[in-house]
Parts: sequence; C-alpha cells; structure tokens
Amino acid sequence: MHFRRTGLVGLAAVLIFAPGVLGIGPATAEPAAAPAAASDFYQIPSAMPGIDGAVIKTEPVALLAGSPLAALAFPASATRIMYQSADTYGAPVATTGIVLNPAAPWGGSGPRPLVSVAVGTHGEGDACAPSRLLADGVTVDESGAPAFEMEMADIAALLSRGIAVVVSDYQGLGTGLVHTYLQPVPEAHAVLDAARAAIRTGVVKPNAPVGVWGISQGGQAAGATAERAAGYAPDVDLVGTVVAAPPVSVTATMRNVDGKFLSGAIGFFVNGLLASHPELTESIISKLNPAGMDFLRETAQQCAVGIMLTRSFGPTSKFTVSGQPLTDVLESDPAIRRVLGSLDLRNGAVPDKPVLLMQNVHDDVVIPALTRQLADHWCSNGATVEYPDKVDTPPLLPQIGILGHAAITAGFDETVQWLVDRFTGHSVPRGCTA
Repeated sequence: MHFRRTGLVGLAAVLIFAPGVLGIGPATAEPAAAPAAASDFYQIPSAMPGIDGAVIKTEPVALLAGSPLAALAFPASATRIMYQSADTYGAPVATTGIVLNPAAPWGGSGPRPLVSVAVGTHGEGDACAPSRLLADGVTVDESGAPAFEMEMADIAALLSRGIAVVVSDYQGLGTGLVHTYLQPVPEAHAVLDAARAAIRTGVVKPNAPVGVWGISQGGQAAGATAERAAGYAPDVDLVGTVVAAPPVSVTATMRNVDGKFLSGAIGFFVNGLLASHPELTESIISKLNPAGMDFLRETAQQCAVGIMLTRSFGPTSKFTVSGQPLTDVLESDPAIRRVLGSLDLRNGAVPDKPVLLMQNVHDDVVIPALTRQLADHWCSNGATVEYPDKVDTPPLLPQIGILGHAAITAGFDETVQWLVDRFTGHSVPRGCTA
C-alpha cells in the first residue's frame, strides 16, 4: 500500500526531515559555544530546580507572530517553557520547548492525551528552535537563510484531534548552548522531560496518557525515548511511540550522505558529538585540517535551509588531515569508535510499551535494512512492535540522497490514528507484526 500527501508538506519534508544540522560558535582553536539567545526568556538562570522535568519558567506566546492565519493553522493556545533535563552524563541542563493546548475537545475516552513531538532536523542556531519558529513564524539564521516550522501540518493534525502537544527544542537550541544533535541519550531525556514539564503546566491531567512521535532525527529521538522511558521517566504514562525513518546507526547514516545533498550534516553531527562528549575534543580536532575547522564553525549557526544551500554535495575527505572521509577517520580512533557504537539504537534497552516503526523501503538517507534489524532486535527480546512496510515509493534519484527519505511523511495519517488507538485503550498483540 502506498500513501500520498500534499506537495506542500512533501516539500517541507525535503527541507526538514534530513538528518542534520548541528553547530558551534565563533572561530577558535576548538569549537566554542553558540552565542547567547537574544530573547530574555531563553537566558538560563544560575540556579536549577534540581528535578528533571521541573518547570523553570513559562510565558504565553502568540503563534506565527499573531497572524490571522494562526488560528486556522494551529487551533490552540501556546505557552513557551523552560525546563530541567539531563545531559548525556546525567548533569542538569536547562532546555526549552513549547506547549500547545488544543481548542478542539478530546473525543476519546479518558483524559485528554499528550504527544511529545520529537522534531526532525531544524538546525543548530538559536533561530532554529521550534519554540521560536512556532511563535515567530519566520526567523533568519546566521547565513541569512530563512527558517520556518516545517512540521506545522503534522502538529496541526494532532491538535485537530483534541490532542495536546509539547515540542522540545532539544538540548542547546534556543538557549545559547550547543545542540547535541543525533545523540540519543540527551534527545530522549529532552523528549521525556518535555512531557513531564507540559503536564506540570496543567495542559493535561497528571494521569494523562502520553505518546511520542518523531521522524528522522526525531525518529532516532523517539526510538531512544521508547528505550529509556521505563528507566528514566517511569512517572510518564507512555502508551505508544511512533518511530519513523530513524538513523539507527549514526555512522552508517553519515557515511551514506557523504558527498550527497546532506553532506553538511556530517559537520553538524561532529559538533553534536563534541557537545555531548567533550572528552573527545582533542582527539577529534587533531584529525581536522583548517578547512575542517571552518566546516564546523561555518555550519555552527545555520538552520536546515541554510545548510542545504551552502554545504550540499561536498565530500568530507577535504576536511581531514589524512584525506579520508571524516566518518572513517573518526572510526579509526578506538575511543571515538566506542562512543559512536553507543549511539546505535540496536544497543539500547528494549521498549516496554508498543512501538510503531515506519520506514520507506527505498529511503536514500537512513538505511532501511538497519531499521528492519532494529525491529527484529526489539521483537526478539519481547517488545511489541508494528512494522507495516507500507511506505514503498519507487527509488527517487537516490544518488542525490534526500527524496526517498522525505517520502516517509506519506505515512503520517496512519501514525496519528495509531496513537489515537493507543490513547483510547485499543490493545495490540504482543510481539512483532509486519
């Protein structure tokens, strides 16, 4: 069975759901922190609450800069939030996001549910944060490229069903810190703590069922969330997770995009690796030539559109001292290789709640065979996984490396219904269905 969506949403997917964008600040001997966010709201206080998921501060915001179209696009009121989460090593970190309270009533049984949306690639600069884009409508990154919220249609579809939504900015975006892009542990913490914080704002009741949804980078984040929820946030009533087009192996994904449309994504990943694992800084920087350092710095404050306009189709071999592709160089170092292996979703815990895996069988960015391996790994260890193989486009110029990946958005309508079924108590058979 094949799915189709509108051309507008498909174009948005081309621009956003590609694995990608990370960044770091001004030129120094090593990557430096991003500049502080302009808005006072995003300034991090000196003291933290001490509880993951605790709300640090909130402010009501108008959606899409108060445009008259906002009420049509987003039938909801919005509250920007800053909350405590935990980094890779468990240290507290202030993280921001936005809570959307739908105008539509919840038509199902039980309390209104909440979905924590794990967004696809937005970028690294503060201008790329979803809580900014949903409020401002359009921002501009440091390269002068526009940024806008390209997951609006998907978020609006959830709101139209009376489902409350919280969207995390992930760690770093908006707050002047460095975004830990494609680092599954802090991504999972940010998504789960966003749900905790949203509940604390009163948008849903404390016993509300929670779902998680994500595509591409968000698919990795959602998969990591499913794996870590029971251990990290047992207080969150997670009833189901949608994991779509996840970069199961980050290194395999980065190797696959090298020299293609999303080649700049490799620089973003390295920036995120440095942010998440600063102990690797000296080893990583020593492997880069001056062009490689420029590669990291120049992508530092860009959003998805900007990086696609400036860094497409450039092989990373020109950025390394050895002249080898950057991913190969990183894997040649035993300490770095161990960390890279820890990012693979197949090495995580087995989800204890149902998961829907969606994957285009002709994805040209993430590797479909690895998504199948992830499903098999989870299922063979007792998880409940549905993997319907229903998104099956013909190959779409795979040598470019983007269109087949973007096509996964064709299955969104099914994923919304799957979550609604979980919220309304419809059970799914234990084990794996494909």
